[in-house]
Amino acid sequence: MESKSSIKSFNSLIIYSVSYLFLLISCSQPSYAPTVEYEQQFIQPKISFSDDSLTAIITTDINFSNFDKLKLLAEKPLSLDVLFKIIQPITHDSTISMLVASAKNDINTTITKRTLRQIKKDSDGLHLYFELDTTYIFPWIRKHISSYKNNHYIHSLFNINLEPPKFDQIIASKKLSMPIENFDIPSKASRLPNAPRSYRSGTHRGIDFFSNWGTPVRSVADGIVIRSDLFYKEVAPDFRKEMLKRAALLKRTPSDIFNELLLGQAVIIDHGFELFVGYRSITIYAHLSSINSKIIPGYKIKAGEIFAKSGNSGTEPSTLGTRNESHLHWELILQNQGGEYYFGQNLDYDQLMIALNNLFDN
Repeated sequence: MESKSSIKSFNSLIIYSVSYLFLLISCSQPSYAPTVEYEQQFIQPKISFSDDSLTAIITTDINFSNFDKLKLLAEKPLSLDVLFKIIQPITHDSTISMLVASAKNDINTTITKRTLRQIKKDSDGLHLYFELDTTYIFPWIRKHISSYKNNHYIHSLFNINLEPPKFDQIIASKKLSMPIENFDIPSKASRLPNAPRSYRSGTHRGIDFFSNWGTPVRSVADGIVIRSDLFYKEVAPDFRKEMLKRAALLKRTPSDIFNELLLGQAVIIDHGFELFVGYRSITIYAHLSSINSKIIPGYKIKAGEIFAKSGNSGTEPSTLGTRNESHLHWELILQNQGGEYYFGQNLDYDQLMIALNNLFDN
């Protein structure tokens, strides 16, 4: 008695044979065209892909030798990374990864599969062309990129003008000191401005300098302290989770949750209007483990002056009583009559790195 798997394989072979024979007939050459003679011999089956990966070509014999395995490869959904790169080929991989992260939950992978479009035959065998239907997916990707770049993840509280400054063209009147001495600007896009933060339904507005617990933190420029959480006390883990659930319902990070909860122990310094022409600038230093006792609102601080130590306050590990994920979160915010904007807002990766390197004296 034959096994169920044998019967299933035999039925599949019949279905494929009938389907493709029908297609072959419909695609057959007209009577006046020269006829290609076939020898009923085995042809080593193979699959090849176009340079842009949109087309897969299976070559086999009329018996469809080894066709099932190759068909799985031909119909394998294309990754969003590949498709975004086709639409914007000069975009840095780190920027592509951010775009993909923001889009992956909104697209059905079935529409990124190649499907059989045509069959050709010649003396080399049968050539089956599997192609991606781009009529839907490409416009959708372009629309998503446009939405992302036009402030999709940014929900400023008091902004009137949602168009941020051109941060790749703004130059500070004086180079800033690095907030942690002898540190470089991180190269990972996830640690830089504009990176999606799905856990709080928002976007990253600053730079994460991953440093050991208790690393000295210093002011990047002269200024006046306007916030200093000297008496900070960590919140309970359940309370933090509940607030993040509420942010998820809003699909954005509310200012109160961000400023009063997620920054942890923080210091904010006002640098006035001298650093950037036409803008007031402030810097934010978050997730601190301690702050010097003299750092109170109104304190006049100097560039390079050490005033605190790095930590992980405001993060989930801190609510659980550990020192894991210790780092300094640093932001530069520019404000004018139209609103307020974080430095680097809406720049792609390459432009952002150039702007940041021009910003610091490193």
